[in-house]
Amino acid sequence: MEFRKCKYSDADYILKLKELCIKWYIEIIYGWNTEVQREKTIHELQKHKDDMRILIKDGKDIGVTTFYEENNQYVVGLIMIHPEYQGEGLGSKIIKEYIDLAKKFNKKIKIKVYKENPAKRLYERLGFKIYNEDDTHLYLSIDFNE
Repeated sequence: MEFRKCKYSDADYILKLKELCIKWYIEIIYGWNTEVQREKTIHELQKHKDDMRILIKDGKDIGVTTFYEENNQYVVGLIMIHPEYQGEGLGSKIIKEYIDLAKKFNKKIKIKVYKENPAKRLYERLGFKIYNEDDTHLYLSIDFNE
């Protein structure tokens, strides 16, 4: 698995991944509107272009991840793996690398997940603890400063 920096031309690919991976969560909570999601995707790219990476396996784009530092903490903003490649441990591998980086630099690492997202069990297995929640999301972290 390799990574490459996102480009603005990746917006349609990222939107397609959202449709494949999280559309059902978004439909439950907000209702799916393709144009609204396109605008949000472009906004995410503008805000985090330097922090977003396309995952590549065997020469094929298979996912996207966003990871950045904010307020002296690491934030996992996005992890989506194309359904054809889910279940291969790729998401776990990426999250473990992020956790290792946070541990190496003794920083807190945070992630936000939709309450209905089954990935929350993975995050908890990897050591994340819920520190807050709202109507739609759980907020989890590992704090290597404690």
